[in-house]
Amino acid sequence: MIRTVNLRGRIGLAAVLALIVLLVALPAFAGSSSTTLPNGAQLTVSITSPADGTQFLADGVPVPVPVTGTASVGVGPPQATIIYVFDASGSTGNAGGACGTVLACEQTFFTGLNTAAGASGAVNHIGLVVFGNDAVKADMTPGGADDQLGASADGNTVVNSISLFNGGFNYNVAQYTSKNGDADGTNYAAALQLALAELTASTDAKKFLIFASDGLSNAGSLSDFNAALTAIAGTGTVANSVAVGASSACSGGTTGNLADITVNGGHCFAVPDPNDLPALIPNLIGSTLTSLTMRVDGGAPTPVATTPALPQPGPATVTYSTLTAGLNPGSHVICVTANATDVTGGSASTTTCVTVKVYDLVLTPASATNDLSTDNTHTVTATLLGPAGSIGGFLVGFSVGGHNAGTLGTCAPVTCLTDATGHVTFTYSVPVSPSSIGTDSITATVTLANPTGATDSEVVAKRWGDTTPPTAACTPTTNPSGGNVPPAGNNPKSGQNPDGFYLLSGTDAVDPNPQITVSDTASSFVAGPYASGTKIKLVQAPGATPNAKPGPGAIDWKITLNGDAVVTVTDSSGNSTTALCKVPPPPK
Repeated sequence: MIRTVNLRGRIGLAAVLALIVLLVALPAFAGSSSTTLPNGAQLTVSITSPADGTQFLADGVPVPVPVTGTASVGVGPPQATIIYVFDASGSTGNAGGACGTVLACEQTFFTGLNTAAGASGAVNHIGLVVFGNDAVKADMTPGGADDQLGASADGNTVVNSISLFNGGFNYNVAQYTSKNGDADGTNYAAALQLALAELTASTDAKKFLIFASDGLSNAGSLSDFNAALTAIAGTGTVANSVAVGASSACSGGTTGNLADITVNGGHCFAVPDPNDLPALIPNLIGSTLTSLTMRVDGGAPTPVATTPALPQPGPATVTYSTLTAGLNPGSHVICVTANATDVTGGSASTTTCVTVKVYDLVLTPASATNDLSTDNTHTVTATLLGPAGSIGGFLVGFSVGGHNAGTLGTCAPVTCLTDATGHVTFTYSVPVSPSSIGTDSITATVTLANPTGATDSEVVAKRWGDTTPPTAACTPTTNPSGGNVPPAGNNPKSGQNPDGFYLLSGTDAVDPNPQITVSDTASSFVAGPYASGTKIKLVQAPGATPNAKPGPGAIDWKITLNGDAVVTVTDSSGNSTTALCKVPPPPK
């Protein structure tokens, strides 16, 4: 393709293949991805954190995951070779405008291009072929042998050492090894043959050629031109050519033309005014990192802010630190995409992804109450919510605090590891005793393994109580001698127990020592408390002052009431039961 350049009015060029950027995608490390822009620039994005497989805890609410990393364009180990082909035929001694002679304008162009190449960090080697009626390969290293390839840092010295002498009939490359050539002619074929040798000598993955001439070819042979060009195309080299000045053109020439040199997607630029050559450089070099986006689980992309802010011209590296929206338990794929453009008008995107696992520990029931008289065992279930297939085998620790702190229990499975469904139970028991009554706190704790060591603890409450009333009994018992139960108590016609000898009894499932009191149905008098098994003599004496006195012999207490006796048994939790003990009043 032929493009005419007139930059006096600062008319922008259509984009072309850039020559100096990182050209081959490097092997991606975990959490990174690379691709290559149409101009050959490497575009890379990485997720530094979290690492793939990192585990996070939601702890009851969706958890935002912090995501950090870098993105770059045109950055990386240099892997490109550029060969500059410089026309030093006699006509380059003519005036080129403000930059001086055509040769001086070429030098300004090539040194500027080479400086940009060095700044890109992408160019590993450069070479220089200088031609007129013949061609020479410049020595590109300041010491040692005559080296056809060197570093871009040493290139400008060589380019600036080119000059004409002998009235413009000869040229000289003074650095780093002085070489002379015939300037009386324009031999494209000779230049391409030497450029081919330098390209072949390079082991770099990407190769570029910039061929500049101020005249049409008039020396050498077309067959040599075609042969060299075919071989150059076979190396994968992207070749661009520049027609410098009014006497040159992309087409024309008896032994090859500049347009034909543009193999593998290159372009020919016609620059009628040599003074405009330096302005061509941005159109041969350039890429821009335009934007960064993040996507979670295939959702809509969201912009990611960077430091420094995008867009950034390459070579450039930016960092980013952002948060996802809150993530629920499960497996989530976080992807970051870098987008870039280049001077060809091309664009590229590269995406790197990591998978994170979000967990949440749930402990049930949240609260429960047990009646110790019927059940002194409690079971809680810990459930680890998370990615399907990845919730088994986590160690859950259990502890009992609160009233019965330190009580031990057992797990199911016995290892206290979650089963394939994420469940593990914990069961413990307390003594059936008033001392167990109170509220316990049960804590379940799980610690994730990869790689943060985050710990989730859940606490539930357990209330141990006693709501079952005790039993109460008032049964006839022996007389003071302890020998027998008076037979009067067996005579239904004589009342419940006419002799009034009673055994007070009270039992409770939790409290081994319930308290017994005796109250008067005809007054407010209350006697006691007494222990279960106490023997009393009840006397009903209406009008007398109720009282309780120690009894004789086997009888513990003699209790005088105005009415009948109500026996109340009360346990330590305040539950009570009553029984009625009757005795007839004495005869009048």
